[in-house]
Amino acid sequence: MLSRVALWLCLVCLAFVGALTISCGSSGSAKPCTGGPYNVVGDWHLTVTDTDGIPLTMYGAIDSAGLALFFDNSMGDSGDTSELPSMTGTCAFSGNVTAYAEPGGPESGSSSTEAAQGNVTSSSAFEGTFSGAVAGTFSAVSFTPLAGAVAAVSGSKTGAVPGSFNGTPILLSTTFTPAGTDNSMSFATTNLAGCEANGTFTEVGTNNVFDVSITLMPTCPITGTFTGIGFESSADYFGLNGGNADTYLYADILDGTSTFVIEFF
Repeated sequence: MLSRVALWLCLVCLAFVGALTISCGSSGSAKPCTGGPYNVVGDWHLTVTDTDGIPLTMYGAIDSAGLALFFDNSMGDSGDTSELPSMTGTCAFSGNVTAYAEPGGPESGSSSTEAAQGNVTSSSAFEGTFSGAVAGTFSAVSFTPLAGAVAAVSGSKTGAVPGSFNGTPILLSTTFTPAGTDNSMSFATTNLAGCEANGTFTEVGTNNVFDVSITLMPTCPITGTFTGIGFESSADYFGLNGGNADTYLYADILDGTSTFVIEFF
């Protein structure tokens, strides 16, 4: 079954034509509005409804540069990512929204771009529309994914990527160490026989939002240094830890058509 985020952003077409990149229209114009700018840096719960009327839930964050990334964990196709237009808190926004398919899934290696426009109505809500091969609406509210205060993680964590690259999964045995200012952290792998990696979670102000950098070394199925955005949560969104109580770290990493999500637990 195709993922709902794929349906939202034209990847429905890929079920018939294979791994293609589809462009669906150009960026539109946002509706006139007043108010703001609002502080939108934080964690967001996004709901998307397309023409079939079934809502899709996504989780993500916006950083101080306006990067807005959300991931899907629904219907067995976990690991899709959507990048919204830059969100700086101005009351109107428009631009492109890009969807990246889960690596190793039925649309692996594919991305899709559609036009979107909308309005930020407060520091805790925004809404908009999208159009192209599929049309619909989206809305978001700020939420608190972590029970308790944000704190730098210290100690062992397992990192896992939903999906795989050329049939090979990414599984990391890591040690986290507080580093830098506020609740920032660094991490490095401890199992040198497996996929070796290191990186940083740099807190954005005092928010539960982190700019993430990760370097995957030649022992991994993909290599290089990649960046993205992350947050801490009390929820096991991908079920990789059996839903056990823990402080989970999520990182949505941009790498073009190889964009992926990591859950640390």
